Amino acid sequence: MISNVLQIKNLQKGFKDTQVVNLSSLSVQQGEIYGFLGPNGAGKTTTMKMILSLISRKAGEIEVFGQPIGTDKQYLNQIGSMIEEPSYYPNLTGYENLLVFQKILGFDKKNIQETLKIVGLDQPKNKKKLVKDYSLGMKQRLALAFALVKKPRLLILDEPTNGLDPAGIHEIRELIIKLAKEQGITVFISTHILSEVEHIADRVGIINHGQLVYEGEIRKIQSNKWLEVRGDFRDRREVISQVLFGYPCKMLEIQEDKLKLTNLADQQISSLLRDLIVEKVPIYEVKQEQETLESIFLNLTKE
Repeated sequence: MISNVLQIKNLQKGFKDTQVVNLSSLSVQQGEIYGFLGPNGAGKTTTMKMILSLISRKAGEIEVFGQPIGTDKQYLNQIGSMIEEPSYYPNLTGYENLLVFQKILGFDKKNIQETLKIVGLDQPKNKKKLVKDYSLGMKQRLALAFALVKKPRLLILDEPTNGLDPAGIHEIRELIIKLAKEQGITVFISTHILSEVEHIADRVGIINHGQLVYEGEIRKIQSNKWLEVRGDFRDRREVISQVLFGYPCKMLEIQEDKLKLTNLADQQISSLLRDLIVEKVPIYEVKQEQETLESIFLNLTKE
């Protein structure tokens, strides 16, 4: 069984004298949702287009389902993609647009109605509506339908919730999770909505100036917690160290008015505060802090 659906090694792409992509390594595992993040112009869409052979690469290797991509484009039959807005026939309905797609590619015709239901475009009021009369959100749903209608093993999605209202974003989020967890579809998704990525992704990679600057599991990010205590800690470092000796935590940082500690259970926090107060250490506030994807992203991509 192939563990890595997508493998990138030493991938490079430049336009004129500008290096746009320089990825030394990136892998997406079978059945996972991988969030591919970065500021505008970081190289996300360019990378996705190289995976889909829409543009050529300067150097490097791309493997899909264990096979290096080259002149044979058969691997694309197993990929559904949503890169920018697809070309529609404005004077046809959504169903008719997908039917044209079906005649070109030859997938099962019954997939069309099933897919329209999945993306929420199967309501009676939409069946006869021409695409030129679609809202931006409806066009985004139709673009997702184009990606899904082949029943792919790998989905490559670039900003799939763009133009959707909060309810629509929630629906697409739940759909992506369902596709990955129930149908085993691997999802490689780019989005600027970091809170959505935290809800759906198993792992994330952050790209900046074409290079991968971070890769990690969402589960591990969310488990990184610590304590911040505000008080008067001037000339009290030794006393605090003695109190902490009886607890399973470490002092990460101490300033005149702030103490940062590794996390403790709630009952242990209560006991620690009591012991500090007994030692006449003034305490004003205590709170548990947690690392977020947003804080990591902003720290790594700030100029």
